[in-house]
Amino acid sequence: MTPSLGLKAPAPFDLPAGLRETTPTCQRAAIHHVAGQAEWTALDWPGLVEALMALGRTDIPLARLTEGHVDALRVMAEAGATPDPDALYGVWASRSGGTGLSGKPVRGGWHLTGRLLFASGAGVLDRALVTVWPEEDRHLLLDVAVSDWSFDTSAWRTRAMEHSRSHRIELDAVVSARQIGANNFYLTRSSFFPGGVGVAAVWTGGAARVLDLLAQSTDVPAAVSDPRRVRLGRARTDLASAVALVRQTAIALRASEVGGARDSAGQGQAAEHQERLRTLATLCRAGVGAAVRRILEEVRALAGPAGLAFDEDLNRAVDDVELYVAQQSQDGDAAYVGGSG
Repeated sequence: MTPSLGLKAPAPFDLPAGLRETTPTCQRAAIHHVAGQAEWTALDWPGLVEALMALGRTDIPLARLTEGHVDALRVMAEAGATPDPDALYGVWASRSGGTGLSGKPVRGGWHLTGRLLFASGAGVLDRALVTVWPEEDRHLLLDVAVSDWSFDTSAWRTRAMEHSRSHRIELDAVVSARQIGANNFYLTRSSFFPGGVGVAAVWTGGAARVLDLLAQSTDVPAAVSDPRRVRLGRARTDLASAVALVRQTAIALRASEVGGARDSAGQGQAAEHQERLRTLATLCRAGVGAAVRRILEEVRALAGPAGLAFDEDLNRAVDDVELYVAQQSQDGDAAYVGGSG
């Protein structure tokens, strides 16, 4: 997509009504449909965030799944690996709450054990990039077929983001897999911290979708009174701020790709450069996260009980974005930024 210098979020992708169904078959078709509207691995940072904002503005759970697919393709391209043709991918690398996979090579593949949380796209995706920890200080990134893995749907207790199918997986099995990149590649690659900017771009697009649905809702009174105009004005200002922050960060990331010397082992970027990337990405995520939360607060007040109770699309979108942006650690990011030079 062509980067913009304005403050408006890009328009959503084309998504026919028939592809907004939430069955696994429809979701697979929808991911293929929207993923086919950009050359994701060829995009520079400004082009990537434009496409990701458009994706978030199209459909929020679908954007979560498609962003994971796109991220996997770009990670493999960075490692010089080729994805399986036509396969839908995800990145299952969460170690939330001390979970994660351990593994060791055995005859016939890899013996993987452990618990995966937030395995988005379970039952929809063909393959996933999973992080495996043979030892505490060494991890590997494996490309694994996951279409036949079992998963626990009962653990997800909220309607928010339920259509992202982010289920829990308990694993103790030997699987066929190929390693992507060298040992410790995933967490030391140059795009690890900047990848969070891509997620922030999806949050921004999701906030734009919430405002779109608010404007379209027949259950929400028009903003004709001064207090309602004030709230809508604040929400639109916060959206413009998030859009500007994402775009400016993308420009800085593109500039950072020139140079960036590698360390003596050839793995990852020099520590000082990597720290600058982390600071840049953290500031963007923290700023966008705060803006999106303020937008949701204003939208709830503008929608009122009728809009939240009777408008299914608006209600879901608000809940989806709220849970999605909750992955940003507000206190952790603030502490990091406050402690950085």
